[in-house]
Amino acid sequence: MPDRLRKWNGWGYEGEGIPADRIDRWLKAVEPWLRISPRDHQPPVPLESLRIPPPRISPEIRGFRGALLATPYERALHAAGRSFGDLVRLRTGQDLCFPNAVAYPEDEADLLRLLEVAERRSIALIPYGGGTSVVGGVEPTVPPGFEGVLSVDLARMNRIRFLDPSGRRVRVQAGIRGPDLEEALRAHGLAFRHYPQSFQMSTLGGWIAARAAGHFSTAWGRIEHRVESLRVLTPRGILETREVPASASGLDLRSWMMGSEGAFGFITEAVVRAVRPPVAKRAGGFRFPEFSAGLEAVRRILQAGLTPAVLRLLDEYEVAISAALTGRPVEPGALLHISLEIEDPEDAHRAEAEWRSALRWIERTGGIPAPEAVETWKQAYFEQPYWRDVMIDFGLLLDTVETAVPWPRVEETVRTVRERLLQRIDRWSPVGGVMCRVTHGYPDGCALYFTFFARPPREALREAWRDLQRTALEAFLACGGTITHHHGTGRDLRSLLVVEHGPLALEILQSVKGTLDPAGIMNPGVLVTPISSA
Repeated sequence: MPDRLRKWNGWGYEGEGIPADRIDRWLKAVEPWLRISPRDHQPPVPLESLRIPPPRISPEIRGFRGALLATPYERALHAAGRSFGDLVRLRTGQDLCFPNAVAYPEDEADLLRLLEVAERRSIALIPYGGGTSVVGGVEPTVPPGFEGVLSVDLARMNRIRFLDPSGRRVRVQAGIRGPDLEEALRAHGLAFRHYPQSFQMSTLGGWIAARAAGHFSTAWGRIEHRVESLRVLTPRGILETREVPASASGLDLRSWMMGSEGAFGFITEAVVRAVRPPVAKRAGGFRFPEFSAGLEAVRRILQAGLTPAVLRLLDEYEVAISAALTGRPVEPGALLHISLEIEDPEDAHRAEAEWRSALRWIERTGGIPAPEAVETWKQAYFEQPYWRDVMIDFGLLLDTVETAVPWPRVEETVRTVRERLLQRIDRWSPVGGVMCRVTHGYPDGCALYFTFFARPPREALREAWRDLQRTALEAFLACGGTITHHHGTGRDLRSLLVVEHGPLALEILQSVKGTLDPAGIMNPGVLVTPISSA
């Protein structure tokens, strides 16, 4: 378990958050147009006020060798992920479902013991990494018939098992958190460079289970491109893929586990592909008169064969909102942040040539330098989860949804999603807005990340959130996009999997689930329709 105490009802660790003086400045800046005041603030409920039922733990589970904790703090911490709806429930103490206990296995022997007892006693097991799921991926909610539910936190399975510097290959236990993985690799002259916004708390296993993307994924690839092999403990046995860089021996079983969100078993180890830390980089910010011009620049850069570590484009609305959050005035327009990294000093000439090529496309599409705006956005980007906690306490709704579409449908998707969300926001709130950014790019398309906010009646926060989220997801599908590019589906998005993939695909997934987990004890409710254990 980490030495620092995580907030059970918010983002980050105890002692972290937005300073009070900055909240005061923000409140003064947004009070006129968000129509909020200090009187609207309602602090989160204390832990001791939660109605947590007594734990029910099978005597056989009590003999588990690892730590088995049933304190109010542990059960509250593991009661939900970190979506907007989760945080509203945690901060108000309403409609929460608590695990009977939290298991901290020390090794695979502990997990195998848990699997054996859980299957025999009908106990649901919820794999838990960093708990940062925003789609209901770690919810301890199970159908009738289960004797109980355990949250299984892999925080103690966090070690480097071996490191191959010449091949830049590392076998790592899945419970390692992002900062710890990066620190361990840096000691050997390597890096992983996978930085999702949840980097501080999320784990390697969680990234793989949700098929995550990171801040630098345009250059280094999404997590599925960084995994060479996997080891998964299922109720029917251990599945381990061969440690080879590539194979054509039938189906890629690795990919069947990536994105499975704990429905098939516990991802315990992975061999991942490391990189060398950058020795230098070229980075800059550029303003465009409108979002469409920036989109053209991004497409041209990627189709020219360039691979920036960062290539993010913010629309005009997000630029303005970021400025409001940080208190820094910026010029209007869309903003592009681009960064090229150099691993080897001898490659400096190549990186310089790529940088000049990128600049040519930026200039041709109307971009002008705006370095100060990038710093404003970077500050707001990493603080956004903390701001969400603040806004919930003031009765504001703030959340994100993301998709990916081919280039010919990008502008249509942005327009459609914005229009539909704004129409629905009008039904709930006198104020609100929709922002969009390109987070990851490909030669054939890009990922679009939408942020929406509103001020519905406080008692309707979660209902409005669900309505707006569903509106955006249905718009994604109507435009030919996916329901998620890197968040996963969890319980919240599961019902739309059949729309995206079709009924036959869901039958295949259900068949795999039935083979690997016939009793349905593994994270019931994700990926496929849960089966009662009655």
